[in-house]
Amino acid sequence: MPAAVEVKGRLNGKRVPSKELDERIQQLVRSGKRRLKVVADGQHGIGGRIWPTGDTVKIKVVGAPGQRLGAMGMFGTEIVVEGSCSDDVGWINCGAKITVLGDVANGAHNAGAQGVLYVQGGGGARCDTLTKYNPRFDPIQSWYFRDVGDSFAEFKAGGIAVVCGVNPRNPDNVLGYRPCVGMVGGTIYFRGPTEGVSEDDVRITELTDADWAWLKKHMKPFLRAVDRMGFYESLTRSPEEWRKIVALTPDERAERARSKRRSMAEFRRNVWFKGVGEGGIFADYITDERTIIPFTVTGELRRQRPVWENDRYAPPCAGYCPTGIPTHERTRLLREGHETEALDLVLRYSPFPGTVCGYVCPNLCMDNCSRQQYLSDPVDVSFLGRLSLDRPAPRIEAKRSERIAVIGGGPAGMSAAWQLRLRGYQVSLYEREEELGGKIYYCIPEDRLPREILSKEIERFRATGIEVHTGVEVDSAKYQEIHRTHDVVLLATGCHSPRVIPFPGYEHVIPGIVFLKEINARNPRDLTGMDVVVIGAGNVGMDICVEAFNCGAKTVTAVDIQKPASFGKEQKMAKERGAEILYPKFTDRYDPEEKRIYFKDGTSLPADAVFISIGETPELDFLPETIDRERGFVRVDPVGRTTDPKVFAVGDVTQPGLITNAIGSGLRAARYIHSLISKTEYEDDRKEVIPYERIRFQWYDRARQDDLSRTCEGEAAKCMSCASCRDCHLCENTCYWGAISRRETPGGGYEYVVDDEKCIGCGFCAGICPCGIWTLYEY
Repeated sequence: MPAAVEVKGRLNGKRVPSKELDERIQQLVRSGKRRLKVVADGQHGIGGRIWPTGDTVKIKVVGAPGQRLGAMGMFGTEIVVEGSCSDDVGWINCGAKITVLGDVANGAHNAGAQGVLYVQGGGGARCDTLTKYNPRFDPIQSWYFRDVGDSFAEFKAGGIAVVCGVNPRNPDNVLGYRPCVGMVGGTIYFRGPTEGVSEDDVRITELTDADWAWLKKHMKPFLRAVDRMGFYESLTRSPEEWRKIVALTPDERAERARSKRRSMAEFRRNVWFKGVGEGGIFADYITDERTIIPFTVTGELRRQRPVWENDRYAPPCAGYCPTGIPTHERTRLLREGHETEALDLVLRYSPFPGTVCGYVCPNLCMDNCSRQQYLSDPVDVSFLGRLSLDRPAPRIEAKRSERIAVIGGGPAGMSAAWQLRLRGYQVSLYEREEELGGKIYYCIPEDRLPREILSKEIERFRATGIEVHTGVEVDSAKYQEIHRTHDVVLLATGCHSPRVIPFPGYEHVIPGIVFLKEINARNPRDLTGMDVVVIGAGNVGMDICVEAFNCGAKTVTAVDIQKPASFGKEQKMAKERGAEILYPKFTDRYDPEEKRIYFKDGTSLPADAVFISIGETPELDFLPETIDRERGFVRVDPVGRTTDPKVFAVGDVTQPGLITNAIGSGLRAARYIHSLISKTEYEDDRKEVIPYERIRFQWYDRARQDDLSRTCEGEAAKCMSCASCRDCHLCENTCYWGAISRRETPGGGYEYVVDDEKCIGCGFCAGICPCGIWTLYEY
């Protein structure tokens, strides 16, 4: 190991300025030095702002370092101080590991977000104040072997602090005077007595088994770093010697606020005047009568008025779901203890909660979940979807006389048939293949979708009494028969004719959809030892890559003319198997004799087999000319109506899309058909998605669940209930003038109403609402 480079804080009898010392350190790191020894003479900011290099930069500090040692330290920086430190060690720490073999003065780890601070001694005043939590990284950690000074953890918002309480300076209070004022997040483990903890902000609890396991696990590296391993046994003797401080939850704060609520007059008399003297700080200069002058106004004189607009917007989960599944309603039912109703709710929207939501959907709901945007921890909708797998079909409404035909047994056709059957219609479904499911059944690899999952949901679909005809080729004559004998015909034949590129040798290229159908028909090709190229790097292209490896391929390369359209789990699975993705690549020709594919940029790849997956087109030869086409697809309006008033079309036969797009189009067409037949008004329940800035994510728990401990109750508790009131009373409790009240409504509902004669239009209700329900309107 190379010797450390010495950086002196004093040259030729003169102290080196802090800026020059820092520039010297930065220069050495840029030149490749990774071990430094700094002889400090009061310089500030030693070891801070060293940009990550990929290697660990180790800095030993001797002498007398100044303030803000390790300030804005980055990941990959490790600092060891042989002695005590001045103020603000680790200020705004961004990931550095700092070990102090002595005491630290005031403000240690102030405003830090990541990294670790190990202190062999104790801390001064206001240590661990304003620490933050970034959910993309591990929480910041601060360890103190002895104790800490006054105002510890003031306004702490995240991270973990540990105070071991060994030989404390104040044996009666290891956390100093008035700790944890304004603390809103994070955890403090401490050993020894304390008093004066801010009960308005935190509570002291016993350690859980998980707390104790974490503390024991992380105690060893701390004690090794500060050369105190001899204390490990005594410090981990029993969890009963330790306690934990956590911030109050929003509900706990609200409850305490309710119990302590007082009028402004009472506050002035019992709090303000007691603190500063009768009459306030200017009492000696005021000769006027001491009455409250109404500077604020109510009623029509207000500049703005608040309105409770529950469910005005769609939450991101429902708004971005092509099927419109209201996950926020599921989580509400779960929080209220109605688990059965919650798991059944999704079946009102889709016959495939386990298959699609649980396995094959890219889960746009989770990508756009507010928790994902703020905390990178969305509600796990795929988990909730799988929980509905074993639920029976919803109750079917009274039988109706109308007969409806659905041509096509893929996701769009099954969705429409399902919705219409639940409303009591006599539904006949015609499918060309021997099995239902369309591309879900024939094209999605079992690596992504276990066959038994889809089989269960198809069995539930059949149990509703839909008349299923499989193995039926619908030609023009059969179509005319179906059209004549049914009140409504719904087309959902999908896209199964592969698109091709007519380059030289294209006739030797295998359509990807054909390859996938062979796989799922248990008749796979033998690709053992072959180099495979896939033209098209969308999600289906990624499935082909995975299956090619399953069939024995040696290498698989996907090429595309643009940035791949694949994303999420499909691309991840392909890359994990070893697939390479290249773009932009325009195919020039394929030579099956050379077993090589050539591109227009002059490059080429070995290719024993070439698959193409650039989309498919519908097969519409059976349709009459009375039904308009557009670019090869059936032309429809937003509810699926064609130019034949008796015929509707949904899914890929109208335009390519996700499986959830197909399910959603089937749902909307079925709803419209029902309104048409029943002569009721069709209501499109799609709404504008609530802007993220209306959601107050600070009120919600940041705790994550791992896959093994995930529960439906835990996922429901995580939901931010965007745009849908959680009935938390925060608005009511926050209103100083008592202008907001909760009122029961017929049917067991509720609403929050505003008394205009009390409301001053301050906007506190809108500002504090976690769910974004309140809107301020100008008069």
